[in-house]
Amino acid sequence: MKDITYFYLKGCPHCRKADHILAQLMEENPQYKKLEIHYIDENANPEYCDLMPYYYVPCFFIDGENKHEGRVTKEIVQKVLDEALNG
Repeated sequence: MKDITYFYLKGCPHCRKADHILAQLMEENPQYKKLEIHYIDENANPEYCDLMPYYYVPCFFIDGENKHEGRVTKEIVQKVLDEALNG
């Protein structure tokens, strides 16, 4: 099992959608609740965010590797969670 780092912006509609999908998937599969997800607000942590190789939020990293950024679907978020869970 690997940790996920999730970069987001408050007020971003795509991030709100990602949050909703995350909550939905965790309800559907309790195994996902075991994952450690580090939520990083770009506005609160700009110096850290500047060091990471991404352009769009929401953005998901596993072990420092960018797995997805930008608009999300349930399938995309599930793929990230599955990779972290089985990694």
